[in-house]
Amino acid sequence: MLIDQDRIDDLAARPSESLNVEIKCWINPDEPEGMAKIVKAVQAIRNRNGGFLVLGFDNKTLLPDPGRPAQVRSIFHLDKIQALVSRFSFEPFEIAVGFAIRDGQDYPVIRIPEGVVYPVAATRDLQGAAGNYLIRLGEVYFRTLQANGTPSTARARPNDWPDIMEICFQNREADIGRFFRRHLAGDQLETLLHSLTGVRMPKAPTLRDRAQALLEDGARRMQETLASRELTDGEETILSGLAWSIGMVVDPPKANAMADTNFLNAVAAANPQYTGWPVWLDSRNFDERSTPKVVDKAPQALILSLQGWSHHADFMRLDPKGEFYLWRVLPDDLSPRVARGTVLDPILSLGRVTEAIAVGLSIVKALKWDEDARLGFAFRWTKLHGRLLMPWANPRAHVPRNHVAHDDTVDTFVDVPLDTAVSAIAPYVEEATRDLFIAFNGYTLPRQDIEYWVDAVLKRQW
Repeated sequence: MLIDQDRIDDLAARPSESLNVEIKCWINPDEPEGMAKIVKAVQAIRNRNGGFLVLGFDNKTLLPDPGRPAQVRSIFHLDKIQALVSRFSFEPFEIAVGFAIRDGQDYPVIRIPEGVVYPVAATRDLQGAAGNYLIRLGEVYFRTLQANGTPSTARARPNDWPDIMEICFQNREADIGRFFRRHLAGDQLETLLHSLTGVRMPKAPTLRDRAQALLEDGARRMQETLASRELTDGEETILSGLAWSIGMVVDPPKANAMADTNFLNAVAAANPQYTGWPVWLDSRNFDERSTPKVVDKAPQALILSLQGWSHHADFMRLDPKGEFYLWRVLPDDLSPRVARGTVLDPILSLGRVTEAIAVGLSIVKALKWDEDARLGFAFRWTKLHGRLLMPWANPRAHVPRNHVAHDDTVDTFVDVPLDTAVSAIAPYVEEATRDLFIAFNGYTLPRQDIEYWVDAVLKRQW
């Protein structure tokens, strides 16, 4: 199983815990206590449908743990950790071990795959030096939220089992769902449902209106924030690049929701972190200028990062009543690998839309919206005119080199039911990106390619 070096380097550069990422101090995998911590964490993340275990950091301060052992790469060698996990897991599953680099030092990162179809349980007991039981046969571990909204690994409790079973059922249904989506997509699916039930799929034009209005309001608030901040020349340069924005609204809204710490904890913990710089990322551990500030009863943050191996520019606003906004400069104008202002990578845009829909579903479910809620996603790309459609960051993709954009801005919209399985979002991603690609002289990305790249994002292989 592959592990993306850029992804794990990001995890070490900006460590942050969520339901799919666990941070632990240095431990000894040769001692029972260390073995138990690794097994429990890996099984819990597997039952949460995959993610990462990052070692060598304090999970409270998120700073490097000074107790670094010698020979880190041999102590945490893949063969050794895989054998440990397999010995205690029913049934064994493949993991990957990589080593993130921070300040010239190695930090082990264990990648746990998604795709669990039945809960992983411990296959044997493990006792500590004092004779106490560290692992018990048959126990099921799960990444869950404590009462204060912070993620932790624990034995599955009764109120965890609905989430565990939903994850397993969604993965079991994924292959069948892909078949039906491939052969009964769009109007064909709606026609089938109408013939079986006699009911037309409901339309929600007001959801579109709300999402479009959020795009406008978010852009206005971003400009107000920029006007109040003294910018460097470098920051002004990156802000002028190719931009992408999201307006996600939830119907019905929650009239009495509050932007307290529990809300931010729940949002951060629910983010699956499919990429190294995820949408609606938690910036509370960033510098003072980047931390969220509550404005008009909703936290918002402007993040301008010129440090590290890649640059970033984000503005986000999270209204707990059900309106989530994000504006971002895309890497097509931030990477030294391609000339600024010349191209748009269709696979990067496809991946970001995939991530936005998947993360949106995860966050809204974690915030306990009613199952019949709907999510409206409005997307906008700006500064497209004259750009060539070229997969510069994804050499595996092929796009003919004659597709140029003549419009400068493209808006799209998609309406997603909250009960949609993440494994079933490919048709919504296709709908949300169709007009973007058509703006490039009528280009359309084949459906099988869309499904391939959506699946790659959800498997954290993008």
